[in-house]
Parts: sequence; structure tokens; C-alpha cells
Amino acid sequence: MEKFDWSKVEFARTPWRSKVIPDALPILIKRAQQGEPLSYSDLAQELHDTYGHAIKPRKDLYGAVAGGVAQAIQWLSDQWGEAIPPLHVLVVNKHTKHPGDGAFTISPAYFSGKVWSTEGERRAHLQEAMEDVLTYPDWDRVARALGATLLIPSAGARGEQGADKIIPLPSLDRGGGPESEEHKALKKWVAAHPEELVDFGVFPVGGNEELLSSGDRLDVHFDNGMQRLAVEVKTSKCSESELQRGVYQIVKYRAILRAEQKAVLHVPNGEAVLVCTRAPNAQTRLLIKRLQVRFQQVPLEAEQG
Repeated sequence: MEKFDWSKVEFARTPWRSKVIPDALPILIKRAQQGEPLSYSDLAQELHDTYGHAIKPRKDLYGAVAGGVAQAIQWLSDQWGEAIPPLHVLVVNKHTKHPGDGAFTISPAYFSGKVWSTEGERRAHLQEAMEDVLTYPDWDRVARALGATLLIPSAGARGEQGADKIIPLPSLDRGGGPESEEHKALKKWVAAHPEELVDFGVFPVGGNEELLSSGDRLDVHFDNGMQRLAVEVKTSKCSESELQRGVYQIVKYRAILRAEQKAVLHVPNGEAVLVCTRAPNAQTRLLIKRLQVRFQQVPLEAEQG
């Protein structure tokens, strides 16, 4: 295989970057295949641990390293005539968990034609880019084209994770019974009270039982022409396992809404929220936080018709 000429990459034309950027590429590809973003500090540590590069005290220097990888991906995108997802968006600020401001301008092919005039649109496009990177099936092909060593992604149990704890998966019921009167009442109440969900957008009155392209039916659906919001409702009588199953449903609905928006060339800003008339327990709260799910508690009277 012909070795890629890294002098094609503008950011890789200094002595330090010319050595570090080619080694950052396989690290970022491995992280994409593992489904894990990393901070600038993480990148510095992995470059040290895997390739022996000294860790620079100024972590902002690693922004140019991510930028060099972005330029290589842009070059390859031009060669292939296709928009390869912007691998560099995996490198995020440790505190904000978002890529730097240069994420858009350094990958013009991928972001071409996308509008990001508002902060919400900007975040939606960055989230879409992150998801595209994590689901892209041809990173091995990219590595071969750019002459990168393929690192073996981690799989299975992750081992010690500091303060992290395993959250058991919820128990599954074998088929559900008839819909309760409380559940019916709660769905109707939520649809009629979009002001309760103003944290997620300003919507007109919603509808019940909206059918998604996947065949799933939403308890409640809101659409203001610019944003869409899916709602899964759980009553005060639901078990903790049922509430946790609702958390996973929210993950699915959020992904489907954004996929539908991408299919019709809309900004993929769809959101989903789990609504319940009681508070989750500590374990469910941890699951909600870990999966970055939205949760809203509403008054108990909402399910009483």
C-alpha cells in the first residue's frame, strides 16, 4: 500500500505536528469504532501511551492535531467524491462535551448547504455529525487509504471505570395488558398542555398516537414546523422497570425523529422526553443522566382525567 503523503495536509507541516497528526488518525478511528468521543487531554494521553509522544502542557495545541486529521479526511473526501463524516468532531471540550468552534469551517464538504444561523441549528448539526462518525461503516477503508495503522477497538466489559457503576437492564414483560384509564388521561393532558414542555420548545397543542416511519406509535407528538418533540408517558403506578424501559424508548424515538428529519433534508433537531407523574428512583435518575435522556415530572392530577 502506498504511504500517504502527509505534506498534503497544511496543519501537518511543522516538525511536531508532522509526527503527531498521522498517529492521531488511528486513535480517532479506533474511538469512532468504539463509539466513544474523547477530550483533548484524552487524545494527548493516548498519543503518549500508544506512540510515546510527550504530553504537551497546553492542551489547546491538540486542537490543531484534530484539525490536521480533519484536513486529511477532507482531502480524501475530495478524492472519493463523497462526504466522509468529520472524524475530528470526536475530540470535544472536557467541560462542554462539544467540539471546538472550528468544527464547521474545517470540513466544508460535509457541512455544505447546512444552515447553522442559530445556536440550536449549530448544535443539531454537530450532534448529527457525531452520530454519522460513530455509525460510519468504512473507517477501515479510510485507514487504508491514508496509510494508518488499524488499532483494535475495545469490546465487551469496560473494566474499572472509577465512580461509574453498572445499571442493570430493566426486566421485560411478556406482552402488555390493556391501556389503563390513567395512561389515556395522561396522554391527552400532555398533548393539551404544551406549555408544560416549554424547556424543549414552543409548540401548539399536540396529538396522540402519531405513527413513526419505524412503525412505532408515540404517546404524544408535537410539531411547530421547525422542531419535533416525541413524548412517552408513564403513570404514577408504573414499576421502576417500566419507567426504565421508557428511558430506552426515548433513546429510540429521538433517533428516529432525527433520522426522519435527515431523510427530508430538515435540521435534525428532533427531541424526545419521558413524562411521568412521579419522580424516578436514584438508579433510574442515573440511567437518565448516563443516556442523556430528557425527563419531565408533571402534576399527579394530569392522569386523573
